[in-house]
Amino acid sequence: MIRKEAGLAFWLDWVEHRGGLWDDAGDTALALLPAALASELELPEETAVTADPDVAREDGALLLVTGHPVVAKAAESVLAAGDTGTLTLAAPRSVPPDAATLLSKAREHLPVDHGRLDPRADAVPERALRPVLRVGALVGYELSAEDHFQEQVEVFVDVPSRLQVPARVSERLARTGHDPRAQAAPPAGLAAAVHYASTSRPDLSAALAEAHRMLEAAAELRRDGLARQIGDAYAKERARAEEYYAAAVDSLERRAATAPEDRAALLRARIESTREERARRLAEIAEKYRARHTLTPYRLHLLRVPVLRLALDVRRGERRYPLDLDWLLPAGEFAPLRCPACAHSGAQLVAAKTHLGCARCLAPKRPTPQPASESVPPPRDGAAAHAAASAEGAVAPMRAGATAAVGPSAARNAEAAGGAAPRSGGRAKAGRIAEASGTRAASSRPATPGHAPSPPQRRSVDPQTLHKRAFTFWEHAAGGDRRKLERLCAPDSPAAALLRLYGAAGPLYGIGVAPQERVESCSAVVFPAEGRRGWDGAGGEVRTDRGRHDYLLRWSLGPDRLIAEVLPHQSPYAMNASTMMARYRTDGTELGTRLPRTGAELDPVARLLWQRTPARHGGHLAARALASWWRLTDPRALRERYPAAILAAAAERSACYWSGVGGGGYGDAARLWQVPEAELRKAGMHLQRLLKLTQDQPW
Repeated sequence: MIRKEAGLAFWLDWVEHRGGLWDDAGDTALALLPAALASELELPEETAVTADPDVAREDGALLLVTGHPVVAKAAESVLAAGDTGTLTLAAPRSVPPDAATLLSKAREHLPVDHGRLDPRADAVPERALRPVLRVGALVGYELSAEDHFQEQVEVFVDVPSRLQVPARVSERLARTGHDPRAQAAPPAGLAAAVHYASTSRPDLSAALAEAHRMLEAAAELRRDGLARQIGDAYAKERARAEEYYAAAVDSLERRAATAPEDRAALLRARIESTREERARRLAEIAEKYRARHTLTPYRLHLLRVPVLRLALDVRRGERRYPLDLDWLLPAGEFAPLRCPACAHSGAQLVAAKTHLGCARCLAPKRPTPQPASESVPPPRDGAAAHAAASAEGAVAPMRAGATAAVGPSAARNAEAAGGAAPRSGGRAKAGRIAEASGTRAASSRPATPGHAPSPPQRRSVDPQTLHKRAFTFWEHAAGGDRRKLERLCAPDSPAAALLRLYGAAGPLYGIGVAPQERVESCSAVVFPAEGRRGWDGAGGEVRTDRGRHDYLLRWSLGPDRLIAEVLPHQSPYAMNASTMMARYRTDGTELGTRLPRTGAELDPVARLLWQRTPARHGGHLAARALASWWRLTDPRALRERYPAAILAAAAERSACYWSGVGGGGYGDAARLWQVPEAELRKAGMHLQRLLKLTQDQPW
């Protein structure tokens, strides 16, 4: 009876979990709280609680319903602790399908073009456990100053394929009980679970990053839909403000037209101030209705799902390509499968003469069409960009004075992927000229009335060019040629900040190379830009006499295509996984990055940033914060207005916020830097007005 109200039922369960007891007395419940819990909640150790207002008024019991501060404090405690663990699901008691039935279902579920599925010789279905991640989060939506919403979202991600599990399968997995015979020690907290996934199991790290991307994409879609619902309120308030200031300016202009000269000068000054006030007011209204969302992860379960593993061969004539399929026993379906060649999904498998792929990566190459002068050229094929990204160059020597040559295999791979090879011929050149002319013609056409033009797709540099530039960059870094490195790096960028701190050794220190190490060689893999927010990049390893160091170069978005960042990751996917996992870190968790002392002359703010930020968020976040601080035209005026610690905290918070990592809130930054939050907010907003940082330009 007492557990009908959800908030009170949750609170009673929480009290019992924390070591307390409670007794149901019909309309009320008597809760016995431990001394520590009673002190934390500021309640007596014996507290009568109820969800009925009349009972609370007559009997003097504490009214606990959803939204009560005591219930909210219990919810915050649960969210802060996190719900993490490893569960082995129980297999159903029904008889599993035999090999012939599984083969029939596999052929029906997974048709193969130019081939067929056949059982592998002497192979029988084997029982195994397949890892599936269950990630839950609370999403808070802030649509305006008055409109706030909170929703719960959850996603199931298959770890080997990094694909989202269909809803019908996830519902069955959620209803399946765990196997009590399985021994699994759950990680102690959300941060420990994420650290375990990122260090001991790289496939878990990639799946976790994909789960976070799915949650973010769903939250952004939901946020945009909610924002459209209050679009009328924003339009009305803006129209009222514009009408008010238009009337005020019109009145002042009429008075100035008939006033004496001295009075007219004052009225004209008031007109200018009114227009400035109008601009500020419209900016405030836009900021008031700017939609935001925050993602608070609270659940991370690693589900070990019992499966029947079917060993198959995809046959094309006498050729055989091995393929393993997992039948999820609790769900009665096959696990998701990625293309073994291009790692994409959603396309039909194709058995080619050389390997097993899908209809996307094995599509026949067609000649580039000649677009008309008034038409928009077709977009670049995504499969070609991915194939170019996966073409790894040969390891090249990186000694001082040596030339980093590109291997012929990388050139052939880039040419096969659709990139511009040196021996492209006149047809490819004509196609590129036609494509460029079509783009200029499309950009000169007027936009359709009533429709905002969509942002253009970013054109990627030729993968072979990026490949050569990556080798050239590390050759100059190994040779200590700072002047040539400065020509390759974008000004006011994190890469330029590393050069300012350490000279030519800055990029090497940025990826973890110690001062005593000697660079011997490097490898490079090109990652062309994809979509409207992609970056051209090249990643790989820099090999020294003492070990290997991952790196990722990112090129700027301008026409010069200069290097903007040097990151300690091997690929954009590893960078995204690291960025995502930084959001899960609790306060006080440090990366432990230690960089050599710099001989550069630093102002007090830059000195504080370089002393504290690398240990908390890594050297690349510190380089972003320094790049944004050094981009200011008059930092002395800010230092005269705010203390150095507050400015350093504001610069670090801005870099974290726009980079999408943990520690991007004003409260977190104020606690880390031990500065007043109100002053930090004021300095942070001042910096943002000067720097105008965005997700595309987080420095």
